[in-house]
Amino acid sequence: MHLNTMIALIGLGLAGVALLLRPLQLRIQLSRAKHPSLSGHARIGRALAALLPFYEYDEARFFCADDAPAAVAEQRRAAFAWLAALYAQRFAQSVRLTQEVQNEMADLQFTARYRVPFQFSRLVRERLNAGVFVAASSGRQTIDMDGNRRYDLTGSYGVNVFGYDFYKECIARGSERVQALGPVLGSYHPVTAYNVHRLREISGLDEISFHMSGTEAVMQAVRLARYHTRRNYLVRFCGAYHGWWAMCSLAWAIQSQRATH
Repeated sequence: MHLNTMIALIGLGLAGVALLLRPLQLRIQLSRAKHPSLSGHARIGRALAALLPFYEYDEARFFCADDAPAAVAEQRRAAFAWLAALYAQRFAQSVRLTQEVQNEMADLQFTARYRVPFQFSRLVRERLNAGVFVAASSGRQTIDMDGNRRYDLTGSYGVNVFGYDFYKECIARGSERVQALGPVLGSYHPVTAYNVHRLREISGLDEISFHMSGTEAVMQAVRLARYHTRRNYLVRFCGAYHGWWAMCSLAWAIQSQRATH
């Protein structure tokens, strides 16, 4: 075989190997960039989860899962029964309405299951159910169907920001201002121009984009970032709320956009 032909063939072979190794290199880099736990490797986590049999504690094991003495387990059982009776009395209307729609709302079924470790979940859902419906809010509290008042420590809009009354007043004033226009789609109410100027002044950004929710805002930001940067990979928070798909870091999206300028 001619020397030049051999060299050309070797070169083609090396190029082919390089092309084959490049995806492997990218795969290794991506894996190293992820969190080392199973939370960072969702596919591996799902594969391993499929191999693990499901189990849950019955009442005999529920109160002594940590091998507590029999006397302690009996105290726990009595306290649990007392608390269950209190819940049944205090949240009767809220629980009834929740149970009516339990099998008709996929989100409700999902959130009800992950809030308690799965070994204990069934008994807790059955006997310590406070319901998910609230009828009203006042200040920093919510009021459920049974009239129970509780501080909002989950949604946290009431406690951590301005309180619900402030937002209800804003909603009333905003509705009154745009009442003459109504739910017109496509065209803008004149107040939008003022909002754009104020948001640009506060943020220091060149443009403003309006969305229905934080979820939609993050999803759109990620799409724009991937379009402008031509990047195939993105940062994702496993279990994050903002984004039904491509749940990503908004900071990453903004930095990626700025990198193009």
